[in-house]
Amino acid sequence: MKTGILLLNFGGPWTLSDVKPFLYRLFANKNVLVGVPPPFRQMLAFLIAQIKGPSSRKSYQLIGGGSPQLKWTAIQAEGLRNIAPNGDVRVEIGMRSAEPSIEAALERLNVWGAEKVVLLPLFPQYSSTTTGTCFEEVHDALQRLEWSPEVHQIVNWPDHPIYIELLKATLNEALVEIEKDETTTGPVHVIFSAHSLPLKIVERGDPYPEDVERTVKALTTTLKHEWSLAFQSRNGKLPWLQPYLEDELKRLANAGVQKVVVVPISFVSDHIETLFELDRLYADLAKKNGIKSYRRARCFNADPRFPRVLDSLLKGAHA
Repeated sequence: MKTGILLLNFGGPWTLSDVKPFLYRLFANKNVLVGVPPPFRQMLAFLIAQIKGPSSRKSYQLIGGGSPQLKWTAIQAEGLRNIAPNGDVRVEIGMRSAEPSIEAALERLNVWGAEKVVLLPLFPQYSSTTTGTCFEEVHDALQRLEWSPEVHQIVNWPDHPIYIELLKATLNEALVEIEKDETTTGPVHVIFSAHSLPLKIVERGDPYPEDVERTVKALTTTLKHEWSLAFQSRNGKLPWLQPYLEDELKRLANAGVQKVVVVPISFVSDHIETLFELDRLYADLAKKNGIKSYRRARCFNADPRFPRVLDSLLKGAHA
């Protein structure tokens, strides 16, 4: 059976001219602006894109002029292709809010002759705002294409052993680096940072917090350092999952902690939330509050071990 593997990600603005269109597509999504009916959602999304556009553009300028997520996702997809080269398997990338779109990826698989499509989201923890909206777009796109292949969904993988092993490796690398810093004293505190989520979405039954807890539990089973969980990347004034990362950094600074390692657990590749928020905004905040040594564990990006995680997930799905 010819099988298509569709790697699903959210996407981002690849160039500065993509910033406003990306923001519009992001906020026009009913799973992001929850409870806002059309056409008001589209009008609000347009307004948000106009207001946030200039500041977002400046942020992307500071990280190289656009999001590198597509580059890293393409490298990860190629790594997966190289692990199991097979004439009956094809790997494509589909982005929910950017190009290449999910529909375009499905169309390529259809033309190739796929009889089965496996959906593999690059979000370890499930949320209706990420994996859920990608799955919905796959369903809608298949209807538009009038194509009905066999579809298998890999819903989540928050504590998959090989994924946890790789996350631990990135954490250990950061710990080795920060412990070399002889200008500061005292123990290292580890913060596991997850993308936050509006509480109104959590209250509707979104399982994301439970998946985050599964990831952290798996990571801390043998961890000897003090650690805590915090949430980053909230927008607006409504309450989101807490504690917020900025508050956790201030709490640790007030407690006299001088060394902090932040481990992003929601992201498998670098983009604005790591390169700008964690590496610039939160790093500056930590230093201003007295944390003298701040390190961020790297994302997987081109690490050849990550495609093996994906391959293991696929093999588990076929077991």
